[in-house]
Amino acid sequence: MAKAGEEQGANSNVSWLLLSDVPPNTLIGLDTNVWTIGPNFRGIRDIPLGIHYLFFNAAANSSDGKPVSGPRCSLFLDLSRPCVVKKRWVKESEEFVDLPGSEGDVNLMRENQSEMQIYLVAYPKESWVALSSYITLDTVARLQPSGRYIYSCPLFLSKQSTSRDRASLTIPTRLWRDCENVTAPESIAKGEEQLPALKTLPETEHPLYPPGSSPAQISQYNMDQTYTLDHIITQLECSGEGKSSASALMPAEARLLGEFHFAFVVFLLGEVLEGWYQWRRLLSLLANCERAVVERPRFYKALITSLYRLLMYSGSDEVAFSHGTEVNVAGLFQVGSECKGGGGLLAHFDEWHACRNEPTFLPHTLTRLFGNIAEAVATVSSDRSRMVEDLLSRAEGLRVCLERRFRVRLCGHRNSAGDDGGLPAEEVDWDSDEAPVIVCE
Repeated sequence: MAKAGEEQGANSNVSWLLLSDVPPNTLIGLDTNVWTIGPNFRGIRDIPLGIHYLFFNAAANSSDGKPVSGPRCSLFLDLSRPCVVKKRWVKESEEFVDLPGSEGDVNLMRENQSEMQIYLVAYPKESWVALSSYITLDTVARLQPSGRYIYSCPLFLSKQSTSRDRASLTIPTRLWRDCENVTAPESIAKGEEQLPALKTLPETEHPLYPPGSSPAQISQYNMDQTYTLDHIITQLECSGEGKSSASALMPAEARLLGEFHFAFVVFLLGEVLEGWYQWRRLLSLLANCERAVVERPRFYKALITSLYRLLMYSGSDEVAFSHGTEVNVAGLFQVGSECKGGGGLLAHFDEWHACRNEPTFLPHTLTRLFGNIAEAVATVSSDRSRMVEDLLSRAEGLRVCLERRFRVRLCGHRNSAGDDGGLPAEEVDWDSDEAPVIVCE
């Protein structure tokens, strides 16, 4: 009797996700959990309250009978109160549509949980909280596409035409049957004329920066200056807001960290390569702000905690991708390293290979961040010295953990300048804009 009461109490603060008509072999994921479903799958039960991330890949059989997955599609769900979310799979569009619910759905699920248990998989209570820190409903509303669904690649819509229009088009010589004299187009313009007229569906793009940003504002996101960080935080501020007593952060600073986590989640779980680029831009900006470390020690302390949760989580837990491979952040620390199982899904992208083969972006950027924090201790005023020293202690802890986990060397302090006052050669990124201009006399 007591056990039944405990189960009823445990189920009072959970939600349910009911998914109908989903074909077998479809890949369904919720947060950090992934399933390849069978014919009896009807949804997921015992989901803790909060914001969750649903992603899926449609499956089909190829000519040789092997299952093939389509592009990954994902969206955030607001399950902040006990509820039953119902969705139905639409075969033609390979997406879910919402089904209407009623007030009695929650009580119905609680009363019939034993009958439904064989059709619903249990939500494994793992470390989704670590990945989703600072992601709020405001973050999701500000960053998600207008159509809510986040695609791993943009969808395209071909130009409308009729059968008569298509029949009137002349077939290029290179497409004639049994044509042997195939030559490349004489120019890029002529080559583009042979491509179909496509345009991107607006709701499938990934606005990982606030809508309405001008080109100048977008460029400022990539500048490595404290002024840029202050400008961004000012843009994220809302009137009448103050510090949060729980986190000691300004709401705008928490929003920026929310975007930092949002970009990492859609990259790691949603297979959205643009998420990696935005996460990289934000980390580069934060790592290249020297004055901000002294002015915003609480913010940088929260950043160190976020980096620990993101990097250490994915360093120990592999994430299954839609092509049956796995990926983790260890590949971002090692030049030319391969993920377990032969390279991982993103190794199929040329741009992913390029960022993997760069001169170790993460070690260089984190070394810059740790160096700025160490230097701030020597320049901070007495009234802020304790906070900056606490920040340095936490940064040193992260540095040691990363060095042990990923077997990399991350300098924890600034190398002293040479006798001539110049910057040591080993601290210069010779492949970036920081590279010095050499003038020959």
